[in-house]
Amino acid sequence: MLSLALLMACTGDRWAVPGEPPLRELARAGAFGDRRLKEASGAVASTSEPGILWSQNDSGNDPALFAYDSAGSPRAMVRVRDAENTDWEAIALGPCASGFCLYIGDVGDNYAVRREVHVWRIPEPVTAVAATASATLLRVAYVGGARDVEALWVAPDTSVWFATKRPQRDANGRLRPSQLYRVPAAAWGARTIVTAELVDSLPIVPGTSVSRDWVTDASLSSIMPDGRRRLAVLTYGSVYVFDADPVTGRPGAPVAHCAVPPGERNAEGLSWLPDGRLMIVNEGRSASIYRGRCP
Repeated sequence: MLSLALLMACTGDRWAVPGEPPLRELARAGAFGDRRLKEASGAVASTSEPGILWSQNDSGNDPALFAYDSAGSPRAMVRVRDAENTDWEAIALGPCASGFCLYIGDVGDNYAVRREVHVWRIPEPVTAVAATASATLLRVAYVGGARDVEALWVAPDTSVWFATKRPQRDANGRLRPSQLYRVPAAAWGARTIVTAELVDSLPIVPGTSVSRDWVTDASLSSIMPDGRRRLAVLTYGSVYVFDADPVTGRPGAPVAHCAVPPGERNAEGLSWLPDGRLMIVNEGRSASIYRGRCP
C-alpha cells in the first residue's frame, strides 16, 4: 500500500513531501474547549503545574493567556498585566530571575511593516490567579528592516531567537531559507529599541506556490537524556527537529523531520512535553490538539 505522502505526491498534491515520515505515536489528544481561545498561535507546557499548557490569541484580541489540560479542557484565563496585544504570534518558556518566565512574542507582521515588535516577559503564572505580575517589555527592531515572524524561542542564557515565516528573495531573486535573528541576553536591561541581528538561517525554504514550509512556531527542549537540547520548528506541513546548543539555544545539525497530522494545514503551536513528545495545536475555535514524537 502506498504511504499517504507518496499517494498525495502521485496525485499532484504539492503539499506532500514524498517519503516524509509521520509523527510516531501520533494521537489526537482532544480539542480546545474554551471558545474564547479562537486563534491559538502558540503553545507552551507549564513547569509549575504538570499537565497544564498555555496558549494565546493573536491580533485583535485581549492581552490574556489561556490554560488548558492535555485534552484541551479549559482551566483558566489569565490577563497579562501592563501588556498590549498587537499581534501575539508566539509564546515560549525560559529562565528569568524569578525562576521560569513566559515570553510572549508580539511579533506578528504579515506585511513586514512594523518599525518595532515587542516581547513581553512575565513570571510563569498559575491557573489560580486572575492576572499575572506586571509584564516587562523588550522593544525589538530587526537589522535590515521589518520581518514577518511567528516563531520565537528563548535560550538558557535568556537571549531571544526569531525565525522568519514567509518567502523572501535574495538579490538574485532566489528564495531564501528562513532567517534567524537574535537579541542577546543583555538587551533585557535596555530602555530603548534593541536590534535583533541576523546570525544564521534554517534549512527550511518557505515557498511561494504553497504555504506548507512557512514557519509558524518553535520550541526549545529542556536537557535531554544525552545532555543535549533539541529545537523543534513547526511549519504548516512539517515538524523539523535540530540539535541545539545547550547554553545559547543556537540550532545545529538536523536530527529529523516529520509530517504534521494528515489533513491539518493550520498548525500554529508547538511545545515539547516533559516525556520528550511534542504537542501540536491548530488555530481556530475547537481546533485539534495532537501528541507525537519526531523522530
